[in-house]
Amino acid sequence: MADQTLQADAVLARGHYLQGVLLLGLSAVAYSSAGLFVRMIGRDTATILFWRGLFTIAAVVAFLIWRNGCTETRRQFREMGRPGIYVAFCQAGSMACFISSLQFTTVANNSIIFGTGPFLTAGLAWFMIRERPSVETITLSLVALAGALLVVGSSIMVSRESLFGDALAVLMTLLFAVKTVLVRQQRGRSMIPAGCLGALFGSIGAAPFVHDWSIQMRELVLFALFGFTQQGAGLILSTLGTARVPAAHAALVLSLDLPMSPAWVWLILGERPTAMGLAGGLIVLAAIVAHIVIEGRRRG
Repeated sequence: MADQTLQADAVLARGHYLQGVLLLGLSAVAYSSAGLFVRMIGRDTATILFWRGLFTIAAVVAFLIWRNGCTETRRQFREMGRPGIYVAFCQAGSMACFISSLQFTTVANNSIIFGTGPFLTAGLAWFMIRERPSVETITLSLVALAGALLVVGSSIMVSRESLFGDALAVLMTLLFAVKTVLVRQQRGRSMIPAGCLGALFGSIGAAPFVHDWSIQMRELVLFALFGFTQQGAGLILSTLGTARVPAAHAALVLSLDLPMSPAWVWLILGERPTAMGLAGGLIVLAAIVAHIVIEGRRRG
């Protein structure tokens, strides 16, 4: 009887983990469109942050009310507490760094540097919540870091502006890693409202720096798609998935947007990565895929 119970628990845990991986994979698809939206909109950082934030808030609040009703949604906002505020600040800061980074560097460089998130997340999870990463996770995260160093090296060869954009991408990745660990730490409570609050912080912080409030219908549609699909759907899916998967694993799966982000702008807008940057991206991608395969076999 005890053996049957243990087997049932193992099956349930594996199903829970696979659900988390699926949610995070879909989130990665949603997140991967961010660079394309930023390039197509073509406005300054403050303007993009402000309008994207408004539509993200609308998307997340609509989802929460649809899922939980008004009363439960209000309760979740009240109960997210101080950790939710920390998550919100990390969310807002990470997105601000992301959009600012793309004013100076390529989408490919930005995405590849984000691929080092598992390395940062694994270290932070170990330090903050004592979630010990496996040897494979540490090893493959170091491989991903080596690939990212190639990307930074390619920027040094291009311009100081590109290097500054890469530095902002590093800060973006660090803030996202902290957010991932905090969400994992608070997996007993919903952190989706914190993402909504982060979008609000971003819009409020950006508003004083918006110089041109005129907006065309085409831009309004793009902002709505940016907020609803990329940020809104990505935030909801990643928050739900992170609660089901160890923090370092979540960061690795989310890094699957690495090959997709530059692919969109390459195919649609013709923004090509450098050969050195492409090589770094392939190294990071190989590390991510290897980790997913190893963990999948271990939990099978």
